[in-house]
Amino acid sequence: MNKSKFNLRSIVLVSMFLAIAIALDVVTGMIPGLNLSMPLGGRIFNVSLLPIILIGILIGPFYGLSGAIIYGVFGFFYDGYALAYFSQDLFQATLVFMLDYVVAFGALGLSGFFKRSLNKPYYLIITISVVLLIRFVSSTIVGAILWVGYASGSSWTENLLTNVGNNALIYSGIYNIIYTLTTLVTLSIISVLMFKQLKGLKEQYNSLFN
Repeated sequence: MNKSKFNLRSIVLVSMFLAIAIALDVVTGMIPGLNLSMPLGGRIFNVSLLPIILIGILIGPFYGLSGAIIYGVFGFFYDGYALAYFSQDLFQATLVFMLDYVVAFGALGLSGFFKRSLNKPYYLIITISVVLLIRFVSSTIVGAILWVGYASGSSWTENLLTNVGNNALIYSGIYNIIYTLTTLVTLSIISVLMFKQLKGLKEQYNSLFN
């Protein structure tokens, strides 16, 4: 019975954080300055990723990974990039779906394996940095394989590709590092400012099952 209550409460918390993340994504998407995006996808200052990272930190890796993958699947259909570009090619659409959404967003749920994230503020920053780095690597790989073919769709990306000697991996790395770094800085600042509240929330969650 206690295990059932634990699962139910955990599912409710995951649902709540997912709702917060989606709401942040929608709201910030309507606010000038916070709605900045890269030409071929990738939100700059993406605050909506913080609730997804917090699922793993507060509840654990299983729920963290589950919530992050669900959010990634939602993003696949919500932003429309993959569906718009690859609707004619099932293989490419599948590759983008797995690397750019399931793996890249699922990586955020790995935060649950960092048991000391809320011991110190800099531990929390390290956790955020690592999961965003994994997301960056996954997005860079799929960008070098597929998205580079669409660089001509924007003068900015076309110039970037030309300036790096048409090197797909360097092009994709630069493209993805821009929104990754801005998001990392944004999430780090917010998480440090909220550190005491997050630590208290974690303690309250743990106390429910002691």
